[in-house]
Amino acid sequence: MRLFNSFLPWLYLAAGGYAGSLLFFALGKKRFSLTLLWCGFAANTGAILLRGWHFGLFTPLNMVSEQYFLPWCLAALTLWRASKKRASASDAAGVAPVFLLILIALFLPARTIPPSPQSSTLFAPLFFLCEVMSHALLLLGGWSALLFLMRHPAEESFSRYAVWGFILYSIAQVIGAVWSWMGWAVPFHWSERHLSSAAIWCFYCAFLHLRFSPRWSAREKAWFALCGAVLTFVSTYGYYLSAVVVKHG
Repeated sequence: MRLFNSFLPWLYLAAGGYAGSLLFFALGKKRFSLTLLWCGFAANTGAILLRGWHFGLFTPLNMVSEQYFLPWCLAALTLWRASKKRASASDAAGVAPVFLLILIALFLPARTIPPSPQSSTLFAPLFFLCEVMSHALLLLGGWSALLFLMRHPAEESFSRYAVWGFILYSIAQVIGAVWSWMGWAVPFHWSERHLSSAAIWCFYCAFLHLRFSPRWSAREKAWFALCGAVLTFVSTYGYYLSAVVVKHG
């Protein structure tokens, strides 16, 4: 019964599915890799749903905790990408960062989004839903940029991921400003969390302007996108890593 009452066993099942998918992808068995990716995604979905009931009361905000929701978002994008009719052999390569993120979710301590003013409003889970999915798009853009730099011409799609990630990230910031106004009567705080969000937004705003500069080659833009993904990754997991340092410091 514990398997059906706790979200962590389902998270381990998801990690197993993603690990098998990555193994078969490395062996060139795309069909088996895609099947196991679907299995891992299904288990990851079960973990997220049970996460909403983690304290015995359904809380949508717990379902979109980035530590557990980000691997799901990246897996969903990879499945969408690999299931297209004209999908290339490397379209399922996103399973590599998916497996990395699920491992981080398993080894980092579980965190719950702390209560805040107006946390029961719809704007709270909607903000995290948009922000985490935008992070997944930006990370996938960085991964595609890395593949492009490794001489995979078909992966010159990093710009599209960056554009959609930036759009969704901008929507998330507007929703977050509304939520902040409802809770604190101000749309912005000079806090570490808000400043890191502003840094990511400004970085990708600069990236989108590169298309108007003919002096930047495709490889230079790919490096820019890869650096943006690193910035997003560090900003995203800095909160969890700082908790580990404080706990053991």
